[in-house]
Amino acid sequence: MNVLVLHGPTLQFLGHREGDPPGLTLAEVDRRLAEKARALGHVLRTVQSNHEGALVDALWEQRTWADGVVLNPGPLAPGSHVLRAAVSASRMPVVEVLLAPAKGRAAAQRRSLLREVCAAHVPGTGAEAYLEALERLSRAASRAAAAKTTKTLGRASEPARARVGKGGESGGDGPTRATARSAPPAPPAPARASGRSAPAAPAARAKTLGPVPAEPTGREAAGRNGEASAATPARSAPRAAQASAPATGAKTLGRAALEPAPGTRRPGAGLTRAEVRSRIADRLAGRLTPAGLATWARGEWVALQRGAAVEAGQRDQLEEVLQALFLAVQPRGALSDHQLVEWMAALE
Repeated sequence: MNVLVLHGPTLQFLGHREGDPPGLTLAEVDRRLAEKARALGHVLRTVQSNHEGALVDALWEQRTWADGVVLNPGPLAPGSHVLRAAVSASRMPVVEVLLAPAKGRAAAQRRSLLREVCAAHVPGTGAEAYLEALERLSRAASRAAAAKTTKTLGRASEPARARVGKGGESGGDGPTRATARSAPPAPPAPARASGRSAPAAPAARAKTLGPVPAEPTGREAAGRNGEASAATPARSAPRAAQASAPATGAKTLGRAALEPAPGTRRPGAGLTRAEVRSRIADRLAGRLTPAGLATWARGEWVALQRGAAVEAGQRDQLEEVLQALFLAVQPRGALSDHQLVEWMAALE
């Protein structure tokens, strides 16, 4: 894999600025990146410039060589519309590195104009942020290569579907009786009506599962049992109650939506602390794998970066928790059960 590393303006001052880790220099960052690239089998090209146009030129000139980009825009992040347009037009996966202290990372990510055009964002204070960005590009390339050789989920290949279609033919029914797809079950015949034919349902009525229960009239009930027509509602009550309860999963018309389960989100509502706590609880109870929790947290974090709705006044805290959860799959960011419980307590 060929990787282009771009350092933005003033990054040659790394190690000489207030708050920089001791011993951190741009040369040290490049050295460690080169070692990591050799270990992963990648090839690096590095460009550092104090001029916005030089970074744009590098993206253009290396677009046919590079398979991915590690970019630290430096002070250009909050205001460079030109660099944003170049990253978007390059159509290469770009991972943005943001060197910022832990307390101000969430705010720095929100200020970056590149957050919506980059594949990922890695905040940090040292060379580890660059190394993590390189690893993310490597994992993305591995997943893309694996996707080309594995079967897609939920749909077989064209030759496989053709073989299934031929094997599913029987007699003169034709090729439409493929065993790969089962026909929907036919509604049960209304033969259990005790010799009484059920009236046809009006065309405007919604579809139901099973036959429409027939309501006996008072005259019919009195003729059969010798009872008054007032007994009819008593006998038809169980049948009406059964008809009023919709089958699980069936669509109904005119019914109110079911209340969402605790910890889930109403349609159109924003992310809440309760939902995050519920996900962490599922992880602690074994109902959700660490990878599943990290994937969910990553998706929600990206949605927040793009302006998705969130519980009022909780955006910064939820961004911090989500970032910790999706970084937990990395060895350096792994969270113990005790730490997960602490995050749940922080979200109370």
